[in-house]
Amino acid sequence: MGGPRERRGADRSRRSRVDRDLSFGDEAAARELIEEIAARSTPLGDALADGVAAAAERFGGTDLVPTVKGMELASYDPRGAATMALAFATGDRGGCHRRAGRSRPRRWPTRGGTPPTRAAVVADEQDRRAGLWCLVGDDFLAESFGAAAAAEWLAALGDERDPDDLRLLGERVWTLTRLFNLREGFDRDDDGLPEALTRNTDEAGKEGEAPGDGLDPDAFEDLLDRYYAYRGWDREGRPTARLLDRLGLADLPDAATPVGSAETIPGFGAADGDDD
Repeated sequence: MGGPRERRGADRSRRSRVDRDLSFGDEAAARELIEEIAARSTPLGDALADGVAAAAERFGGTDLVPTVKGMELASYDPRGAATMALAFATGDRGGCHRRAGRSRPRRWPTRGGTPPTRAAVVADEQDRRAGLWCLVGDDFLAESFGAAAAAEWLAALGDERDPDDLRLLGERVWTLTRLFNLREGFDRDDDGLPEALTRNTDEAGKEGEAPGDGLDPDAFEDLLDRYYAYRGWDREGRPTARLLDRLGLADLPDAATPVGSAETIPGFGAADGDDD
């Protein structure tokens, strides 16, 4: 039924946070709510027009709303998929599935793999897509458009590039975006996950059903540390001066942009293969 805002409106109705008869699968009610959001013609529509997080502040239920950086998560539930959870949390604009793709067993280790592998998969995919978008390519092309294919396209236009140049381009773009967010006041807390995801799904944790599948906050914090270490960021998620120098970005941060120190990078890197 509808997009994230309509689904969250129905969820609040089901849990009696708003006095409105909404239920999943009710197409007429969804259309009516969409029109109210567009026109801001009712208190609920007006609140949802500002986003689910803003509506939760107004009507209550912030503990129920899965958002990151104020943006609603896409339709993929990251519980049970650590890489998807990390991708949502570290997205530059919030819980966006387009920044690193949705969870696919072939590409995204979920219950298998090691924490360092998961951190590397997310960071590498974010960089790949950041570079791809510079060429006005669509990430729905997925595997058919990688760095090698992009280099071929550019070569056809007379611009000879090595695939490694394009990987570096993506890393530079992602790092620049991070610096912008840091300057605007974002920090490690903004790379967190909503409380709603620490709870089990309705079907999990019951007798005879699947085991509890709520995200473990401690395990997530460890995974976030590994992601920062892989990227060369410090424990607060700030790119270090050494990284900026390697990427040719050392002269860009202004006085209002915090830069990390190599001494505060989490104490493990991409080569760490522990299974803890």
